[in-house]
Amino acid sequence: MSILLGPVIIFFIILVLLLGVSVGVAFLLHWLLPAVGLDMALLVALIAVVQSALILGRLMSILPPPGGEEFDEPEPPIVILDREIAMPRRRRKRP
Repeated sequence: MSILLGPVIIFFIILVLLLGVSVGVAFLLHWLLPAVGLDMALLVALIAVVQSALILGRLMSILPPPGGEEFDEPEPPIVILDREIAMPRRRRKRP
C-alpha cells in the first residue's frame, strides 16, 4: 500500500499545479480576449491532466526499482581483442 502512496501523491501535486496554471491561463485569456469563453478552461484542464500523467510516467521511469540491486548479477566484462591477422584485401579490377 505504501509503495503506491508516493506516486499517487506526486500525481496529485502535479495535477493540482497544472490545473491551477491552466485555469489561470484560461481566465487570463478570457480577460484579454473576451471572445474566448470560459469553456476553454475545460479544454486546458484536460490537456493538463494528460500532461501530468506524462510527467508522472517520466518520473517513474527515472526511479530505480526497489530492492533491485540485491539480486542483480554482475555483467561479464567486455573484452576487445586486437586483430593480429591481416585480412586479405580485394584487388581493384583494371579495365
